[in-house]
Amino acid sequence: MFKVTTLDLQRVKNKGGAVDFTEDFFGKSASLTVSGQLEAEVYALALGNVYTFGPTFRAENSNTYRHLAEFWMVEPEMAFCDLKESIDLGEELIKSTLAYILKNCKDDMDFFNRFVDKDLISTIDNIINKHFERLTYTEAIGILSKAREQFEFAPTWGKDIQSEHERYLCEHFKKPVAVTDYPKEIKPFYMKVNKDGRTVKAMDILLPGIGEIIGGSQREDVYETLLNRIKEMNLDPADYWWYLDLRKYGTVIHSGFGLGFERLMQFVTGLANIRDVIPFPRTPKNLEF
Repeated sequence: MFKVTTLDLQRVKNKGGAVDFTEDFFGKSASLTVSGQLEAEVYALALGNVYTFGPTFRAENSNTYRHLAEFWMVEPEMAFCDLKESIDLGEELIKSTLAYILKNCKDDMDFFNRFVDKDLISTIDNIINKHFERLTYTEAIGILSKAREQFEFAPTWGKDIQSEHERYLCEHFKKPVAVTDYPKEIKPFYMKVNKDGRTVKAMDILLPGIGEIIGGSQREDVYETLLNRIKEMNLDPADYWWYLDLRKYGTVIHSGFGLGFERLMQFVTGLANIRDVIPFPRTPKNLEF
């Protein structure tokens, strides 16, 4: 079994109280990956359209029916692609995948429709045949603020959209929803800053009953802006020298997103808990396998 660290965990700190990572396996601190996006951007700018599919990790203490600490993600990255085109691809990817499953997995879908959710097939058909609603984060906050429903978390501009908000938006429009242009303070440094200076070219696609299934953005392609965003988030630019170099010597508009594979499987099967669609679920306080 590969170990992330080879340090003596009984004597991990030196006399000064700090950890000397030069003695570790990689000679520096190492972490589990949350995404293959940054590396995929390198390939996209060299080859055009690429994708990755692999395990990703989150240290969020989220004990819900739709969260895992380890999950698999499909991550397309496209050169010469803006935010709108990325949303178009995300919508088409979901629809074409669902249509393929209905056509080629009929026995399985009949089983789920009979024993799990009697409206499952009709729900999927509805997704395939409807254009996804598109609105900005600001518009979404406006709709949520006017809602008569009592939310646990009040919808506030500048705060992230919660699961209950995602559910309400899908119920409000009665179809999937793509939310764009989030405040830059709640999004990562690599997202393209809009002309207003307050928002970024980010997008989330929400599915009824599931919530966010896709998250993505148009990437920041201006070197100086990207460098400033890295500094604003108190990150060390030296750690991202290779990523900055993608912009330093010329670049192109490019975008990408991540699709949570288990959430898609949860939607397709109609199962209530995401832990039931992955063989060895790893969640907060649970690492049995």
